[in-house]
Amino acid sequence: MNDIAPEFDSDLDVIFGEYKDHEAVANFVRSAREAQLHGTLYIGYPVLTVDDEKIEYDAMLVSRDRGVVVFDLYSVGSADSADITDEIEMRQEKLYAALYNRLNSFKELRRGRNLEVDISTVSIHPLLDVYSDAGETKIAGLSQLSKLKEVEQDDRLDNDMISHLNAAIQRISNLKPRKKRDNIKSPDSKGAVIREIERKVANLDLWQKRGSIEYVNGPQRIRGLAGSGKTVVLALKAAYLHVKRPDWNIAVTFNTRSLYQQFESLVNRFVFSQISEEPDWERIQILHAWGGSDRTGIYRKYCEKTSTPYRDFSSASRMFGYDTAFKGACDEAIAHSVDEDLNAFDVVLIDEAQDLPSSFFQIVYRLTKTPKRIVWAYDDLQNLSDVQLPSAKELFGLDRAGNPKVTLVNSVDMPQQDIVLPRCYRNPPWTLLSAHGLGFGVHRQPMAQMFTDPEIWKRLGYVAKKGELKFDRDVEIVRSPQSIPSFFHDLLSPSDTLVATRFDSTEDQYQWVAAKIKSLISTDELEASDILIILPNVRHSKSEGSQILRVLTSAGITAHIPGQTSSRDEIFREGSIAITHIYRAKGNEAPVVFVLNSEFCESTYGIKQRRNILFTAMTRSRAWTYVLGVGDRMNQIEVELAKIKNDEFSLDFHYPTKEAALELSVSSDPLDQDDVVEEFDDLRTALKKARGKWDQLPLDLQRELSSLSGGVDE
Repeated sequence: MNDIAPEFDSDLDVIFGEYKDHEAVANFVRSAREAQLHGTLYIGYPVLTVDDEKIEYDAMLVSRDRGVVVFDLYSVGSADSADITDEIEMRQEKLYAALYNRLNSFKELRRGRNLEVDISTVSIHPLLDVYSDAGETKIAGLSQLSKLKEVEQDDRLDNDMISHLNAAIQRISNLKPRKKRDNIKSPDSKGAVIREIERKVANLDLWQKRGSIEYVNGPQRIRGLAGSGKTVVLALKAAYLHVKRPDWNIAVTFNTRSLYQQFESLVNRFVFSQISEEPDWERIQILHAWGGSDRTGIYRKYCEKTSTPYRDFSSASRMFGYDTAFKGACDEAIAHSVDEDLNAFDVVLIDEAQDLPSSFFQIVYRLTKTPKRIVWAYDDLQNLSDVQLPSAKELFGLDRAGNPKVTLVNSVDMPQQDIVLPRCYRNPPWTLLSAHGLGFGVHRQPMAQMFTDPEIWKRLGYVAKKGELKFDRDVEIVRSPQSIPSFFHDLLSPSDTLVATRFDSTEDQYQWVAAKIKSLISTDELEASDILIILPNVRHSKSEGSQILRVLTSAGITAHIPGQTSSRDEIFREGSIAITHIYRAKGNEAPVVFVLNSEFCESTYGIKQRRNILFTAMTRSRAWTYVLGVGDRMNQIEVELAKIKNDEFSLDFHYPTKEAALELSVSSDPLDQDDVVEEFDDLRTALKKARGKWDQLPLDLQRELSSLSGGVDE
């Protein structure tokens, strides 16, 4: 999803989709490089329809100097003949017609009644050195690819046309539909600005193309920043594989329940855009990682297949703790079942991997058929309790011989097993940098946390402006220009889009928010569903949500609280402001985000988790971010953000020593007395419920509670 196309200037960028004949593809790609073809070469992509027939493409080149060239690698007749047969001609006509129909549906690619671009079709002869041209039908040997006709100099494709072409081929513009925004009258309003941003985010960039199309016949990892497009990439990949292999059982899973709606919509739109049919929801399933009484999930399905006791959140949190409930449930399921292949799925795609325990990945491994086509995507620094995701070896474990079950290797001209998405399309660069600065507490004493490998900053799209990104060195880092879509600087400014304000009372804060929302809707031409209110303190979110809902309602503003006043699986609702806690907000985004009661994110206790929560909340925003709070602790956050702004949105700090960085990443925070009291209140309530039913609890839990309290009085 980008607004530039620099990758087409010189090199050949090969994107490997799903294909069968590996030898033929390897020979073809090698020959294409030897012929010095330029552009993007799609392998096994796209899948289209013509006359209700599904058409799979072996290879397609999108090139500045050759237009669009479709290659048919397998319909070349006998090995000793280069004759153009009726079969070859008919095959090329279908390939041409399906692609023409696709491109012709995009006004940006039409010139009157004709296409702006040339489409050529070529059948590749694997053995003979030939170039046969019978009008529109062509056959070429692998050594003759350099003879492909080039377009006239004046007709060569510019960046805009290349972008439009790839948007049409990838169909991303129809995948994530923009709001109509018919209410906009002023060209300078916030509504007009967000409409333009939505228009700019039109097609996949180089890294997203790899993530969404490249097919590894085995495990694959996709890493990136919040807002780099991982959810869209996974939806594209799931839909593409479903269309290519409709007999496969595919599962898409995630941690945040509100992603149900998003994934179902994305997959449905992308499948329909390719073959004009709805997905077969029996074959492609959108499953929550946990699952509940209303909808099954991966963990629940595993329990059913292995006859392992299933635990819902209530029972798991009582047994394993509020924050480690799912880990405990998955650990228990793994411990009480046999390590064997259950062959439930051909492919499993996992979003929000940073929030899921290692034992969940082991469950997925057992559920997935060999060769273990497992794709997992995660956000760096968006785990709400830690900084880095464990390695593939730590996630999936070791086999009986002591070797890692999963290893990741990137090889030249092979599908990439480890893909990084460095460009962020959701957040303005100054907001993202500020969120990182506050998330790490780089201007706080002591820091909240720090990467134990300085190179990770580079992977996230940062470069050193001064100093060096090394341990125990002074360094000033900024966002790399290559990681920033240009439309942010063209359409937005830091002074208007990133605001931090301290209030004397919670009521003052809520009244200010109500007045601001009224202005955003009435004056700035935004819609209620453009606005998301996030509450960082999950334990107090019910009472805080009710308070802000009351204030908004009194001001004549319609709002809802997912999971309380509306479905927990639906965050946004037309004509209504969404109010939710951070865990439900994860995986979602909105043009405007209010982070309320942000003082919670500054404390002597639990600072790593609290700062990760602040980072995650800020990075839900596509444009305008308001970090608001009450009292003295909010002063600290204001001071840190002011320092970042004064440094012209760079992070200027002393990188800790390796030992200090490691200590920050593993050290335990002091106990928060308020949290401990609440935990014991929860325990007291649970024990009261257990009265008279002590013998129904698991024996290990009975023994543990007995050792702590000498038993439970009846």
